Amino acid sequence: MTELYPTDTELNALSGTSDSGQEVLFPTTGESPYYTSFYKMLYRFLDAARRAGDLRVYKDGDLTFGVRAGKLANGDNTIAYAGATAQALTNNQTNYIYLAVAAGVATLTVNTTGFPNPSATPHIPLATIVTSAGTYLHTAITDYRGQALYRTLNALTAALANEAATFFGATDLSGAEAETLSDGSDADTLHTHHLLSMTVEQSTAGVGAPNVLTAAETGKALTNEGSTATNYHTLPAAAAGLQFAFIRSDASDQIRITAAAGDVIVINAAATKAAGYVESTAQWDVLHLVAVDDVSWVAVSVSGTWTVETS
Repeated sequence: MTELYPTDTELNALSGTSDSGQEVLFPTTGESPYYTSFYKMLYRFLDAARRAGDLRVYKDGDLTFGVRAGKLANGDNTIAYAGATAQALTNNQTNYIYLAVAAGVATLTVNTTGFPNPSATPHIPLATIVTSAGTYLHTAITDYRGQALYRTLNALTAALANEAATFFGATDLSGAEAETLSDGSDADTLHTHHLLSMTVEQSTAGVGAPNVLTAAETGKALTNEGSTATNYHTLPAAAAGLQFAFIRSDASDQIRITAAAGDVIVINAAATKAAGYVESTAQWDVLHLVAVDDVSWVAVSVSGTWTVETS
């Protein structure tokens, strides 16, 4: 359906008033000379709408176009684009016009294949122009700047991920180099993994042959799915940054986690004795442990009630 204007009565009632938001003046009916008020209205309207003209594509020839100057945000920086004129178009085609952004520079680009994927080529889409028989109509310009203004989060995060991948590929960092901070410390010791990013593994190890974890297995989330008795785990010697999660998924059997010789496990300020254990009490109890030094495993996330062997 066609967008409707206010009624004639409503419009005529604006005579001699001004818009409350931008203070655009509406000329008074019958005033003389009328043009002074009209100029005031036009001046204020153009002033309020000035930013709408940034990076706008316009016609400046039969098979050429121009782009108005404007600014665009690029991460923490601002790129000032100076504008362009007399840019060539391909005849009898849909021409896609955009600013490709790389290394802090915006480059005007025209092709007849389409706008690039934002995750592959960061860019600001400007417009399309459909040409025919050596020229084009003003109405053949379709403005696409709003596509950049209202881009979804997925597109933005994909673009960021691509830039990160490009950086690490270009710098050819090894995994060990990427894990090393500028001060020489290991980055993995300074963060914890969210449970959703951990590797989940089932274990039914019992009292006679407990699941003896190693430092190399850090980042695992262990469940007792399929257990027919209490599920036993022994932590490796504590070292800052190591972490494990334990989830009691079995309804009838518990999970017991025991610290290595000389180490303790701390849950809500309650510490086990040296080489003591903690044990789940109900299904879906969850415990996320992080070693904060060479003797202490601290629960950074706890769900349910856990028995702590303090003596």
